[in-house]
Amino acid sequence: MYDYQLNQEYFAQIADDILNIGCEELLKLGAENIRPAYRGVYFNASRDVMFRVNYETRFITRVIAPLSIFSCRNADHLYRKGSDIEWRDFFSADHTFAVFASVSNSTAINHSEFAALRLKDAIVDYFRNLSGSRPTVEKINPDIWINLHIENNQAVIGIDTSGGSLHRRGYRKQTVKAPIHETLAAAIIHLSAWNGERPLYDPMCGSGTLVTEALMHYCRIPAGILRKRFGFEFLPDYDRKSWKQVKATRKRPLPQPVQTSGNFPTANILRLL
Repeated sequence: MYDYQLNQEYFAQIADDILNIGCEELLKLGAENIRPAYRGVYFNASRDVMFRVNYETRFITRVIAPLSIFSCRNADHLYRKGSDIEWRDFFSADHTFAVFASVSNSTAINHSEFAALRLKDAIVDYFRNLSGSRPTVEKINPDIWINLHIENNQAVIGIDTSGGSLHRRGYRKQTVKAPIHETLAAAIIHLSAWNGERPLYDPMCGSGTLVTEALMHYCRIPAGILRKRFGFEFLPDYDRKSWKQVKATRKRPLPQPVQTSGNFPTANILRLL
């Protein structure tokens, strides 16, 4: 069994400025034992709650399922520990993958790109030794994202159960220059305490992110409803029936009136109801 299975522990990446409301959201979604950490929080959750967090969160960027936690002595040690993981439990040589790494206060390895490269080599060699073929690295839109975090020489290798940053909701068909980040827009709406009882005005509406996040929140539309896939679908204990039950959420109609300037993608919300 892998680390996340043994203790039902996951790591949520949350921006520092919205960490508090991110923790509040995790509690509402059923997470337990939330502990602050570097660039996010650790939390405990059942498999179904982990599904729900990925599907409904408006503030979290990624949810990582730790596979292996160890003291990283050097790059070769990282390679060996990466080779010890049975990667065929998660994907095959026919899939694409990417490794994203972060390194902080480490004397063993001090460059994140080099750390990611050594883990990538371990994964490629694992499959090559297993079957003679290897998966392809795809940095933009891979089938599976693998996370490596090294802090104070403590390494964590994990699977990105989100399957890419959760701020990419999927509703933005057109954009403008430097649009507001979706998680930030959701946080602004949350802090404004708007509940649909008063008209909602956005006089500086560009691509409509603030209004879209407000209406998705009001209508109880999960933030991840338009995502085509999640990383947790590659986990060995993924259960399709449980995931289907999590997605069976109730929505409610749009409030009236909603007024914006610019081109607000109202149709993108209406088709979700």
